[in-house]
Amino acid sequence: MSRVAIYNLYWHTYGGGEQVSGAFAEFLAREHDVTLLGPTRPDIDASRTRLGVDLSSCEFVAVMDDDEAAEASSDFDVFVNGTYRSHARNRARRGIYYVHFPEPPATSRERVRSAVSQVGLAAMGPLVRGWEGDDTAHRVKRAFARRRRDLSWVESYSNFAANSEYTAGWVRRLWGAQSSVLYPAVRPVVTDVAESDKQPLIVSVGRFFDPKLGHCKKQAELLETFAQMHRSGRTLVDDREWRLAFVGGADAASREYTLGVRRAAQGLPVDVHVNKPREIVESNLRVGSIYWHGTGYGERLANHPERFEHFGIAVVEAMLAGCVPVVYGEAGPAEIVRHGVDGFHWHSPEQLAEFTYLLMTDPAKRQAMSHAATVRGREFSIDRFRSAIGAIVN
Repeated sequence: MSRVAIYNLYWHTYGGGEQVSGAFAEFLAREHDVTLLGPTRPDIDASRTRLGVDLSSCEFVAVMDDDEAAEASSDFDVFVNGTYRSHARNRARRGIYYVHFPEPPATSRERVRSAVSQVGLAAMGPLVRGWEGDDTAHRVKRAFARRRRDLSWVESYSNFAANSEYTAGWVRRLWGAQSSVLYPAVRPVVTDVAESDKQPLIVSVGRFFDPKLGHCKKQAELLETFAQMHRSGRTLVDDREWRLAFVGGADAASREYTLGVRRAAQGLPVDVHVNKPREIVESNLRVGSIYWHGTGYGERLANHPERFEHFGIAVVEAMLAGCVPVVYGEAGPAEIVRHGVDGFHWHSPEQLAEFTYLLMTDPAKRQAMSHAATVRGREFSIDRFRSAIGAIVN
């Protein structure tokens, strides 16, 4: 029996990354002593309800950052790092890093800053040794260290597991490391969905992020496509008006973007649900017939790979609810959705409208693809995930 540490700085958010870390912990706790590392102890009941994982047999040790996690890792046989964009150095006998997405490519300014910091570190070495006890010299050296783009910590890990082929490709490119692909486990948001539940509704689930913040879900662009379809009369099919529903959270930093979407939706058959209970997601997916996804549209893959969907948990949740996905055909969703089989890939607003209208006007195709989407979604099950964890750990 080994001593295993699972490190996650964001247990309290109960998001997709925490679901993966929790699944690692629950599975490994069957045969090993597992300790959770993070700033705050995860709530056992909330983890069971919101993440679908049982952490009751796990211990907990508080660590506040990568440095403390690295230090704590030396007390364990296996260190599993599930923290997004962590640079914690593994000091356990074996280290496994689950990669949600690696550090984005360095800009020219960042490359210059890193080079200057590297020179500064080299110059500060003799000075710090000569000024023992001088806090100022040590602070300057630490500042240089923080600004240096240092990837030496990568070599401290035995295994890397990526959440998609897309992410694995960027791990190779940015970190120079090989990784196996371990798709996250996705639980159904709703169960026992009947064909009779479905209504003429398009659903899009995702946080409202201002484009200036990077990972935008492109609600404004999706809304504009729907508005054009509405103006051309293509949202009225067989005397039934199709609607569009956005569901997602928003914070103060994205307030203006969210309000802009709401203003643009006025006068259209569009609902914008912001910061609503999880039940709103559930009810919309239950009755929704089509799912829209747009993350990555209009972005340059080579410059900003982090702005694309790294995997697409919400896409799989929609498929499990019987919604036919029409996704932007790059990155994670392009791996999940098989074009023309259980959904469609779009690369232009015109294609988004074309594929959507095809589904609106062909109930038989929509029903067949709904069934195929549900079957495909089940491939991302917890049982498959646990089996893959076992293969990586063993």
